[in-house]
Amino acid sequence: MYQYDYPRPALSTDAVVHDVRENRILLIRRKNEPFKGQWALPGGFVEEYELPADACRRELKEETNLDLTGEKMLGVFAEKGRDPRGWMVSVSFYFSLKEQLSPRAGSDSSEALWFPLTELPDLAFDHLKMVQAAGLV
Repeated sequence: MYQYDYPRPALSTDAVVHDVRENRILLIRRKNEPFKGQWALPGGFVEEYELPADACRRELKEETNLDLTGEKMLGVFAEKGRDPRGWMVSVSFYFSLKEQLSPRAGSDSSEALWFPLTELPDLAFDHLKMVQAAGLV
């Protein structure tokens, strides 16, 4: 078996879900560490051989009970220190909604709520940078 000599990051994905009509985004309150109790974008780890967009839709469904499609990739976020668990690379996706949907907290979230873009709380990780990459703030 071939041994890979270089370290590899963990891969995650995050969703910026924008309600265009109300100009607000969907956030979850984290149920687990790191950043337990803080607000964050819905997201999580990509499973082995799972495509990042598929993982993003899966995590969004698990954490908010919303089954969305039509995502657009925002970018790849990999700055050192973005996650206290170690080297983590996140692929972020943008979802644009034109209808009103009611999220419900799920697996790794204790709450799932809409926040006006003018009233965002402090966000976990580097999630504010992702919202900025979407051109929303």
